[in-house]
Amino acid sequence: MRKISKYDVLLQPIMTEKSNYMRQYFQTYSFFVHLLANKRDIKQAIETLWDVKVLKVNTSILAGKSKARGRTRYKHPNRKKAMVTLAQGDVIDVFDV
Repeated sequence: MRKISKYDVLLQPIMTEKSNYMRQYFQTYSFFVHLLANKRDIKQAIETLWDVKVLKVNTSILAGKSKARGRTRYKHPNRKKAMVTLAQGDVIDVFDV
């Protein structure tokens, strides 16, 4: 199995109304992560990059959707989403823009 660098684990933050609600009331942040990253990799990456305490990591794989444009059919790639719960008082400043 391929080892992933802690800088390659997190792809981008998820900024939706639901993720903002979860961040505001439950200290839960959402990210798109590398497909090969496991919960331990995600936890270590977030704790080292932002110097926060991670309590819990939940992951889910989002299946890519099939699309058709004319005669051409294509499929969007699968993505992995991670919901990270932080300790009370910890904040990731990427989301407070």
